[in-house]
Amino acid sequence: MATEVHDTRDVLHVKNATVANSRFEDVNLSNSHFHVTNLSAAVFDKVLLANARVNNANLSGVFLSDVNMSNVRIEKAIWTGMTIDGVKVDDLFKAYEAAQAAEGGGS
Repeated sequence: MATEVHDTRDVLHVKNATVANSRFEDVNLSNSHFHVTNLSAAVFDKVLLANARVNNANLSGVFLSDVNMSNVRIEKAIWTGMTIDGVKVDDLFKAYEAAQAAEGGGS
């Protein structure tokens, strides 16, 4: 049975629940926290994630398209096989390291 929540402002605490196949349309989830949450196969379309924090997450296989990634910081990441606009991130790092070595390692 589907539970529907329409035209309301509320704070939800969802715990030990399966809400697979749910739809969120025109929803404000700002300041929400997702802890030990499986978002595999989730689809995000026209989503505002400005100032969001993602920690200890498995994003393998994620496809990002038509995204504004200005001022995004990525730290402590495994980026094996990752590409940006078809360019392997590994190749970008190799080119950066080669450029750094060519200019004497200076910043």
